[in-house]
Amino acid sequence: MRSAVVLGAGGFLGSHLCRHLVGRGWEVTGVVRDADDAQASRRLAPVAADMRLVSGDATRADVIAPLVATADAVFPFAGRSGAADSMLTPEADLDANGHGQLVVLELVRTLRPEARVVFPGSRLQYGRPQSVPVTEDQPQQPTSIYGIHKLLGEQYHQLYARAYGLATTALRISNPYGPHQDRRGGRYGIVGNFLARAARGEPLPVFGGGSQMRDFLYVNDLTELLERAATHPAAIGQVFNASGPCGTTLREMAEAVVKVVGSGAVVDVEWPDDAASVETGDYVGSYDKAARVLGWTPTVGLEEGLQRTWAEFGAELAETP
Repeated sequence: MRSAVVLGAGGFLGSHLCRHLVGRGWEVTGVVRDADDAQASRRLAPVAADMRLVSGDATRADVIAPLVATADAVFPFAGRSGAADSMLTPEADLDANGHGQLVVLELVRTLRPEARVVFPGSRLQYGRPQSVPVTEDQPQQPTSIYGIHKLLGEQYHQLYARAYGLATTALRISNPYGPHQDRRGGRYGIVGNFLARAARGEPLPVFGGGSQMRDFLYVNDLTELLERAATHPAAIGQVFNASGPCGTTLREMAEAVVKVVGSGAVVDVEWPDDAASVETGDYVGSYDKAARVLGWTPTVGLEEGLQRTWAEFGAELAETP
């Protein structure tokens, strides 16, 4: 039986990864900041009895050292999200998304150098792409503090692989969505936010006409790739785009949400200054490398993914946050 430590297990991606790994027979330990957090408990409820949960700050060595010391794979998902928010609190973002990664890597280096480590990077590392689809060799020129710190984290992981021989892999994750996504704001988790708005019959605001392209990635496709990144020998030392199956405009996504939910309406709004400053323009990632090296391709299209999300979590999404 393989063992995994998931830091940030109560978050959207961390909780889905825990559920995936438990379902595949892994022995999973998840670290959550607050054991009494209702949202984290709800997300992990299906597998809570089949995994170990530890409460504490996942950026503190004394909290996670005993867990890392016996792990076969470490997934450092604890951190902060949000490009626009990162511009308001850059030092806090650095502490969470930069320093936290160094803590993990130092513990792996000293306590468990044979462990696999999978870093959850972001498509925002690329900034404004030169062309689409975006391949892994395109320049990385982030437009936000968050993107810079994700790039920093990836560089830490690659350095520790070169300098110390650690078995690290990095994924540059596109626009993940699925059940239990944070729905409180549109800065990140826009699909979850739009589903909640539509459920309440509220308008779904799209900026600048909504013509920006995105490749929305269903969370189950992502967790499959995360497991392969932690187990496939050819993944060691590599960077992969974790991209959705195809490009979709934000307006098309919003219209698909209205169709699935059966309420709400798409409305055009002007760009807010803070959002415009970090906007990247069209982004559609290429998953050719992941397909070629790991045998992975995304299989869930947007409409199917929205239907699955709504079917599993519609009642809770309809609640007022």
